[in-house]
Amino acid sequence: MWTRWMMLKISWTEKVTNEEVLVRANEVRSILKMIWCRKHRWLGHVLRHDNLLLDIIEGKLLGKAARDRKRMSVIA
Repeated sequence: MWTRWMMLKISWTEKVTNEEVLVRANEVRSILKMIWCRKHRWLGHVLRHDNLLLDIIEGKLLGKAARDRKRMSVIA
């Protein structure tokens, strides 16, 4: 919002809301679009690195899969 204030030459001493600044700039704030963009930017960041979060997203597991059923433990 600060850059819009500067472009419209609005002083910080004026009592102008952010919504009024958007109206003056003929822009619409789209929260869903912002969330979508940030989520995909973050996902791209995660997929570029080799870490645990990437393994979780892709569903990779280390080691071998168990071949038989685990033994039941008796609690005494």
